[in-house]
Amino acid sequence: MRQSLARLFLALLVASVLLSACDLLLETPTPATGNGTPGPLPDMPQKPEPQVGTFNGCPPEGDGGDPALNRLKNRVDEGNYVPVLFSAIMALTWPKEIERRDRANWPAGDAAEIARYEGIPVVVEGYLYGGKESGPESTNCHGSDNDNVDWHVWFTETAGEDRTRSIVVEPTPRTRVNHHWTLKQITQIAQDQLKVRISGWLFFDPEHPDQIGQTRGTIWEIHPVM
Repeated sequence: MRQSLARLFLALLVASVLLSACDLLLETPTPATGNGTPGPLPDMPQKPEPQVGTFNGCPPEGDGGDPALNRLKNRVDEGNYVPVLFSAIMALTWPKEIERRDRANWPAGDAAEIARYEGIPVVVEGYLYGGKESGPESTNCHGSDNDNVDWHVWFTETAGEDRTRSIVVEPTPRTRVNHHWTLKQITQIAQDQLKVRISGWLFFDPEHPDQIGQTRGTIWEIHPVM
């Protein structure tokens, strides 16, 4: 009996250390509504205005590409995170006409459709598939070292699920400076299939429709992760 209790204590201790090491997964945000039970996406006509600034010499608009897109990716403000179901994000649709188009060129009706949900501060429970550094992007002024690139992290609804049904969630250089996150920790948590809670801003990325069903299940993201 003592040996069984000791093994149980050790397992709980290891899980606690892993979660504490990666505070991305341990944050307990304050829900905006209700009792904290995940539900559908709320109607939020008035959303927080993104707070942005220059980081490592890179302005929030980046150094090319779509400046409006880059400003949203580079926001740094915390939100009053609303607990929503993973499936609620996966169920979101979008006008096909805006895929791979700069926001300045979106028809007004299509822009309004995206704006209904984009910019909601959400907290979602699920599991990690894994993560990696992205390459140089205009968002980060084409920085190439770890401190100046986004991380692409695949987030799934169930443990052990592949990334074809994942939501991409992205910790950015501007948000990671406030934490002690590492890709090694994310990999370990994914391997151990620990349930996690991700907080951040709901974001629509029109740049990767070709990856749906391959490395993601939607081009709606949680970006940035806060």
